[in-house]
Amino acid sequence: MSPWALCWLLAQASAAPVAGTATTPAAAPAAPLPAEAEPTPPPPPPPPPPRPGPLPPRVVAPPPAMSPFRLSLTYVHVLHADGDRGLADPNTETNAVGIDLAFPSNTYVRNHLGLANQWESLNGVTARGFRIDLVSLGYPIPLVTSTVRLDLEPILTVVRGELMFVTNGPRIFRMESGFSLDLSLTVRHWFVTVQAFGIDFRYWVYTSGSSLTGFAQLFPLRFAIGHEF
Repeated sequence: MSPWALCWLLAQASAAPVAGTATTPAAAPAAPLPAEAEPTPPPPPPPPPPRPGPLPPRVVAPPPAMSPFRLSLTYVHVLHADGDRGLADPNTETNAVGIDLAFPSNTYVRNHLGLANQWESLNGVTARGFRIDLVSLGYPIPLVTSTVRLDLEPILTVVRGELMFVTNGPRIFRMESGFSLDLSLTVRHWFVTVQAFGIDFRYWVYTSGSSLTGFAQLFPLRFAIGHEF
């Protein structure tokens, strides 16, 4: 055998694996190192509160309603009079016809002004003159408010003056005050009024010959018909 063939055989023998020798498996690639845990991001800030809406319009209370002007024709009859001698006589018959003006007001109280022609008779002696309710305050209280209006009005007469001219006799000046309850029925601005209760107090009578003070009671009955403006 030639030397070249012998070298080839040796090379083949060295390259073959030895029987019974375990083949070492290839090593698995190393696992990558775990990355560092990232920090938890902070929670988002809460949303801003909603912008306040526009303020509601300011409610302004309406001004009190203005009461209407009332003009009425009145009739007064004194039912009974009694008191100190010289101030009143129960046998006197007294009547008066005039007008009453209730002025507009934006409060609960309204002012009255009464002007009337008054005539009297006592034992055949007659007198005529003027009856003036100078300061009267009314407080109307609605009872029914609809197409037909019903009111109850207490009226305080602070100052009333009467100037009477006796036939063939002296002049007489009287001062009175009083209180009454008027029941008023109004339909389409027309109204009628009945005095449900009334009492007057006479405290001074002046004539050309004397001046008397004291206390006398008079109980009048009054009717009125008029219109609101």
